[in-house]
Amino acid sequence: MQETRLWQASGDGELRQAALFWFRELLEARRPGQGYGGYLARLSSAAGTRWEKDPGFLNGTAGVGLALLAATTSVEPEWDRVLLTNIPARVS
Repeated sequence: MQETRLWQASGDGELRQAALFWFRELLEARRPGQGYGGYLARLSSAAGTRWEKDPGFLNGTAGVGLALLAATTSVEPEWDRVLLTNIPARVS
């Protein structure tokens, strides 16, 4: 989640609050027994919106897992470079 990376880089308390809000939303969206790991991906098209299993990186459970790992470990994620959203760590 970009808010987490922005907070880590800037130390801005509002970005921290935004990151915490979105992680709470993510955890509350989990539905055990559905999708992969309790998560379904929302897919929209001209025909409408539907929810389906998606193990993938961009919209699926792999992305959920990577975001949670980035937020809960001290290891700087390198996967965000693929999305061109990597932000250098703050220099103290």
